Amino acid sequence: MRLLMKHELEYLLDVGRQAARLAAEKIKTIYEQYLSGGNIDIREKGKDDPVTAADMAANQIIKEKLKDIFPEHAILTEEEPATWYKTGYEWVWMIDPLDGTRDFIKANGEFVTMVGLTQRGEPTIGVVVEPATGLELYACKGFGAYKSWLSQGDTSSRVKIIDTPDIKNLRLAVSRSHRDPKTDKFIEMLSVQKEIPSGSVGRKLAMVINGEADIYVHPSRGTKLWDTCACDVIASEAGGVLLSGTGEPISYLRPSGDVENHYGLLVCPTSILDTVVWASRKVWGLN
Repeated sequence: MRLLMKHELEYLLDVGRQAARLAAEKIKTIYEQYLSGGNIDIREKGKDDPVTAADMAANQIIKEKLKDIFPEHAILTEEEPATWYKTGYEWVWMIDPLDGTRDFIKANGEFVTMVGLTQRGEPTIGVVVEPATGLELYACKGFGAYKSWLSQGDTSSRVKIIDTPDIKNLRLAVSRSHRDPKTDKFIEMLSVQKEIPSGSVGRKLAMVINGEADIYVHPSRGTKLWDTCACDVIASEAGGVLLSGTGEPISYLRPSGDVENHYGLLVCPTSILDTVVWASRKVWGLN
Protein backbone atom coordinates (compact mmCIF):
# COMPACT_ATOMS: atom_id res chain seq x y z
CA MET A 1 0.00 0.00 0.00
CA ARG A 2 1.60 3.25 -1.16
CA LEU A 3 1.86 5.97 1.45
CA LEU A 4 0.32 9.18 0.19
CA MET A 5 2.08 12.52 0.30
CA LYS A 6 0.63 15.26 2.48
CA HIS A 7 -0.73 17.22 -0.48
CA GLU A 8 -2.52 14.12 -1.78
CA LEU A 9 -4.21 13.52 1.57
CA GLU A 10 -5.14 17.19 1.82
CA TYR A 11 -6.78 16.97 -1.61
CA LEU A 12 -8.82 13.93 -0.55
CA LEU A 13 -9.91 15.81 2.57
CA ASP A 14 -10.79 18.93 0.58
CA VAL A 15 -13.04 16.96 -1.77
CA GLY A 16 -14.67 15.15 1.15
CA ARG A 17 -15.36 18.48 2.84
CA GLN A 18 -16.80 19.94 -0.34
CA ALA A 19 -19.14 16.97 -0.75
CA ALA A 20 -20.30 17.04 2.88
CA ARG A 21 -20.82 20.81 2.86
CA LEU A 22 -22.85 20.77 -0.36
CA ALA A 23 -25.04 17.98 1.01
CA ALA A 24 -25.49 19.75 4.37
CA GLU A 25 -26.49 22.98 2.63
CA LYS A 26 -29.12 21.09 0.60
CA ILE A 27 -30.42 19.40 3.75
CA LYS A 28 -30.67 22.77 5.49
CA THR A 29 -32.67 24.19 2.58
CA ILE A 30 -35.12 21.27 2.65
CA TYR A 31 -35.29 21.46 6.46
CA GLU A 32 -36.20 25.14 6.39
CA GLN A 33 -38.90 24.42 3.82
CA TYR A 34 -40.17 21.60 6.06
CA LEU A 35 -40.34 23.95 9.05
CA SER A 36 -42.50 26.21 6.91
CA GLY A 37 -44.90 23.40 6.08
CA GLY A 38 -43.22 21.86 3.03
CA ASN A 39 -43.44 18.17 2.11
CA ILE A 40 -40.35 16.00 2.65
CA ASP A 41 -41.70 12.77 1.13
CA ILE A 42 -41.38 10.55 4.23
CA ARG A 43 -41.40 6.81 3.53
CA GLU A 44 -40.18 3.66 5.28
CA LYS A 45 -37.11 1.76 4.03
CA GLY A 46 -37.78 -0.93 6.62
CA LYS A 47 -39.25 -1.39 10.07
CA ASP A 48 -38.85 1.89 12.02
CA ASP A 49 -36.38 3.11 9.39
CA PRO A 50 -37.67 6.24 7.65
CA VAL A 51 -36.12 8.07 4.74
CA THR A 52 -36.94 11.52 3.37
CA ALA A 53 -36.33 13.65 0.31
CA ALA A 54 -33.44 15.25 2.22
CA ASP A 55 -31.68 11.89 2.70
CA MET A 56 -31.92 11.08 -0.98
CA ALA A 57 -30.96 14.54 -2.25
CA ALA A 58 -27.88 14.64 0.01
CA ASN A 59 -26.92 11.12 -1.02
CA GLN A 60 -27.03 12.06 -4.69
CA ILE A 61 -24.99 15.23 -4.17
CA ILE A 62 -22.22 13.39 -2.33
CA LYS A 63 -22.11 10.51 -4.79
CA GLU A 64 -21.93 12.77 -7.83
CA LYS A 65 -19.16 14.88 -6.33
CA LEU A 66 -17.02 11.88 -5.38
CA LYS A 67 -17.63 9.89 -8.57
CA ASP A 68 -16.76 12.88 -10.72
CA ILE A 69 -13.34 13.37 -9.09
CA PHE A 70 -12.49 9.82 -7.98
CA PRO A 71 -14.15 7.45 -10.46
CA GLU A 72 -11.89 4.59 -9.35
CA HIS A 73 -12.98 4.83 -5.69
CA ALA A 74 -15.77 2.69 -4.23
CA ILE A 75 -18.73 4.37 -2.55
CA LEU A 76 -20.62 2.65 0.26
CA THR A 77 -23.73 4.53 1.32
CA GLU A 78 -26.52 3.83 3.77
CA GLU A 79 -29.16 4.65 1.19
CA GLU A 80 -28.06 2.01 -1.34
CA PRO A 81 -27.81 -1.56 0.00
CA ALA A 82 -26.31 -2.68 -3.31
CA THR A 83 -23.13 -0.80 -2.31
CA TRP A 84 -22.67 -2.52 1.05
CA TYR A 85 -20.40 -5.27 -0.33
CA LYS A 86 -17.68 -2.76 -1.30
CA THR A 87 -15.58 -2.72 1.89
CA GLY A 88 -12.70 -4.61 0.27
CA TYR A 89 -11.69 -1.94 -2.25
CA GLU A 90 -8.48 0.02 -1.69
CA TRP A 91 -10.36 3.31 -1.38
CA VAL A 92 -13.89 3.26 0.02
CA TRP A 93 -15.99 6.33 0.82
CA MET A 94 -18.45 5.47 3.61
CA ILE A 95 -21.38 7.87 3.64
CA ASP A 96 -24.33 8.65 5.85
CA PRO A 97 -25.91 11.58 4.02
CA LEU A 98 -28.38 12.32 6.84
CA ASP A 99 -27.72 10.61 10.15
CA GLY A 100 -30.68 11.21 12.43
CA THR A 101 -33.58 11.04 9.99
CA ARG A 102 -36.11 10.60 12.80
CA ASP A 103 -34.82 13.78 14.41
CA PHE A 104 -35.01 15.58 11.09
CA ILE A 105 -38.67 14.54 10.93
CA LYS A 106 -39.18 15.66 14.54
CA ALA A 107 -37.63 19.00 13.55
CA ASN A 108 -35.30 19.17 16.57
CA GLY A 109 -32.14 20.00 14.58
CA GLU A 110 -30.22 16.96 15.83
CA PHE A 111 -28.88 15.39 12.64
CA VAL A 112 -25.59 15.38 10.73
CA THR A 113 -24.00 14.56 7.39
CA MET A 114 -21.03 12.18 7.54
CA VAL A 115 -18.43 11.42 4.88
CA GLY A 116 -15.53 9.06 5.67
CA LEU A 117 -12.81 7.46 3.55
CA THR A 118 -10.87 4.27 4.21
CA GLN A 119 -7.68 3.05 2.57
CA ARG A 120 -7.50 -0.74 2.79
CA GLY A 121 -9.88 -0.58 5.72
CA GLU A 122 -8.01 2.18 7.58
CA PRO A 123 -10.08 5.33 8.34
CA THR A 124 -8.13 8.11 6.62
CA ILE A 125 -10.49 11.05 6.03
CA GLY A 126 -13.48 12.11 8.12
CA VAL A 127 -15.97 14.97 7.81
CA VAL A 128 -19.07 15.62 9.93
CA VAL A 129 -21.35 18.60 9.31
CA GLU A 130 -24.42 19.60 11.32
CA PRO A 131 -26.75 21.29 8.80
CA ALA A 132 -28.91 23.09 11.36
CA THR A 133 -25.98 24.96 12.95
CA GLY A 134 -23.23 24.79 10.31
CA LEU A 135 -20.76 23.12 12.69
CA GLU A 136 -18.12 21.11 10.81
CA LEU A 137 -15.58 18.69 12.29
CA TYR A 138 -12.97 17.16 10.02
CA ALA A 139 -9.66 15.32 10.06
CA CYS A 140 -7.04 13.66 7.89
CA LYS A 141 -5.01 10.81 9.38
CA GLY A 142 -1.74 12.13 10.77
CA PHE A 143 -2.58 15.84 10.49
CA GLY A 144 -4.89 16.63 13.40
CA ALA A 145 -8.60 17.34 13.80
CA TYR A 146 -10.27 20.68 13.12
CA LYS A 147 -13.51 22.54 13.68
CA SER A 148 -15.11 25.21 11.54
CA TRP A 149 -18.48 26.81 10.84
CA LEU A 150 -19.98 26.95 7.37
CA SER A 151 -20.87 30.60 7.93
CA GLN A 152 -17.18 31.47 8.50
CA GLY A 153 -15.76 30.17 5.23
CA ASP A 154 -12.31 28.60 5.55
CA THR A 155 -11.63 29.72 9.13
CA SER A 156 -10.76 26.64 11.22
CA SER A 157 -9.35 25.84 14.64
CA ARG A 158 -7.79 22.71 16.12
CA VAL A 159 -10.12 20.55 18.17
CA LYS A 160 -8.97 18.32 21.03
CA ILE A 161 -10.98 15.92 23.15
CA ILE A 162 -10.85 16.86 26.84
CA ASP A 163 -7.87 14.80 28.01
CA THR A 164 -8.60 14.59 31.73
CA PRO A 165 -12.33 14.75 32.42
CA ASP A 166 -13.51 14.90 36.01
CA ILE A 167 -14.11 11.21 36.71
CA LYS A 168 -16.55 12.14 39.50
CA ASN A 169 -18.64 14.34 37.19
CA LEU A 170 -18.70 12.47 33.91
CA ARG A 171 -21.00 13.69 31.14
CA LEU A 172 -22.49 10.92 29.01
CA ALA A 173 -24.12 11.51 25.64
CA VAL A 174 -27.18 9.26 25.44
CA SER A 175 -29.65 8.37 22.72
CA ARG A 176 -32.87 10.31 22.54
CA SER A 177 -34.64 7.64 20.47
CA HIS A 178 -32.82 4.31 20.95
CA ARG A 179 -31.87 4.06 24.62
CA ASP A 180 -30.87 0.49 25.49
CA PRO A 181 -31.29 -0.84 29.06
CA LYS A 182 -27.53 -1.53 29.11
CA THR A 183 -27.00 2.23 29.11
CA ASP A 184 -28.45 2.42 32.63
CA LYS A 185 -26.06 -0.32 33.78
CA PHE A 186 -23.15 1.61 32.31
CA ILE A 187 -24.26 4.79 34.07
CA GLU A 188 -24.46 2.96 37.38
CA MET A 189 -21.03 1.33 37.00
CA LEU A 190 -19.26 4.63 36.28
CA SER A 191 -21.46 6.78 38.54
CA VAL A 192 -22.19 9.10 35.63
CA GLN A 193 -23.50 12.40 36.97
CA LYS A 194 -24.92 14.00 33.84
CA GLU A 195 -26.76 12.59 30.84
CA ILE A 196 -26.96 14.64 27.66
CA PRO A 197 -29.65 13.30 25.32
CA SER A 198 -29.33 13.79 21.59
CA GLY A 199 -30.47 12.30 18.33
CA SER A 200 -28.07 10.93 15.68
CA VAL A 201 -25.16 8.61 16.43
CA GLY A 202 -22.80 10.89 14.55
CA ARG A 203 -23.96 13.94 16.46
CA LYS A 204 -23.30 12.24 19.81
CA LEU A 205 -19.85 11.16 18.66
CA ALA A 206 -19.22 14.75 17.60
CA MET A 207 -20.33 16.00 21.03
CA VAL A 208 -17.47 14.07 22.65
CA ILE A 209 -14.96 15.21 20.04
CA ASN A 210 -16.10 18.81 20.49
CA GLY A 211 -15.95 18.72 24.29
CA GLU A 212 -19.70 18.84 24.96
CA ALA A 213 -19.66 15.35 26.54
CA ASP A 214 -16.96 13.09 27.98
CA ILE A 215 -18.21 9.70 26.80
CA TYR A 216 -20.66 8.18 24.39
CA VAL A 217 -21.49 4.49 24.37
CA HIS A 218 -23.99 2.71 22.15
CA PRO A 219 -24.31 -0.63 23.98
CA SER A 220 -26.53 -2.36 21.44
CA ARG A 221 -26.57 -3.49 17.85
CA GLY A 222 -27.88 -1.24 15.13
CA THR A 223 -25.02 1.09 14.20
CA LYS A 224 -23.27 0.55 10.88
CA LEU A 225 -19.90 1.34 9.32
CA TRP A 226 -21.17 4.65 7.91
CA ASP A 227 -22.10 5.70 11.47
CA THR A 228 -18.50 5.40 12.68
CA CYS A 229 -16.06 5.74 9.77
CA ALA A 230 -15.86 9.53 9.59
CA CYS A 231 -15.77 10.04 13.35
CA ASP A 232 -13.21 7.26 13.84
CA VAL A 233 -10.37 9.26 12.30
CA ILE A 234 -11.62 12.58 13.72
CA ALA A 235 -11.71 11.17 17.28
CA SER A 236 -8.24 9.68 16.89
CA GLU A 237 -6.75 12.89 15.52
CA ALA A 238 -8.44 14.86 18.32
CA GLY A 239 -6.67 12.74 20.95
CA GLY A 240 -9.46 10.33 21.76
CA VAL A 241 -10.47 6.88 20.67
CA LEU A 242 -13.52 5.33 19.01
CA LEU A 243 -13.82 1.56 19.41
CA SER A 244 -16.23 -1.32 19.34
CA GLY A 245 -18.02 -1.95 22.63
CA THR A 246 -15.56 -4.81 23.14
CA GLY A 247 -12.70 -2.32 23.36
CA GLU A 248 -11.29 -3.46 20.02
CA PRO A 249 -10.89 -1.37 16.87
CA ILE A 250 -13.84 -1.41 14.49
CA SER A 251 -12.98 -3.38 11.37
CA TYR A 252 -13.85 -1.64 8.11
CA LEU A 253 -12.84 -4.63 5.99
CA ARG A 254 -15.77 -7.04 6.18
CA PRO A 255 -17.25 -10.11 4.52
CA SER A 256 -19.55 -9.11 1.70
CA GLY A 257 -22.55 -7.16 2.91
CA ASP A 258 -21.68 -7.18 6.62
CA VAL A 259 -21.82 -3.53 7.64
CA GLU A 260 -23.07 -3.81 11.23
CA ASN A 261 -21.09 -2.90 14.35
CA HIS A 262 -22.08 -6.03 16.24
CA TYR A 263 -21.01 -4.76 19.68
CA GLY A 264 -22.02 -1.15 19.28
CA LEU A 265 -19.39 1.49 19.95
CA LEU A 266 -17.73 3.74 22.50
CA VAL A 267 -15.81 7.00 22.26
CA CYS A 268 -13.87 8.72 25.04
CA PRO A 269 -10.54 10.34 25.96
CA THR A 270 -7.59 7.95 26.09
CA SER A 271 -7.02 8.85 29.76
CA ILE A 272 -10.17 6.99 30.86
CA LEU A 273 -10.21 4.36 28.12
CA ASP A 274 -9.44 1.40 30.37
CA THR A 275 -12.29 2.28 32.73
CA VAL A 276 -14.77 2.85 29.89
CA VAL A 277 -13.82 -0.40 28.14
CA TRP A 278 -14.11 -2.33 31.41
CA ALA A 279 -17.63 -1.02 31.96
CA SER A 280 -18.62 -1.51 28.33
CA ARG A 281 -17.46 -5.13 28.28
CA LYS A 282 -19.23 -5.70 31.57
CA VAL A 283 -22.60 -4.52 30.26
CA TRP A 284 -22.14 -6.67 27.17
CA GLY A 285 -21.49 -9.68 29.44
CA LEU A 286 -17.93 -10.12 28.14
CA ASN A 287 -16.00 -9.89 31.43
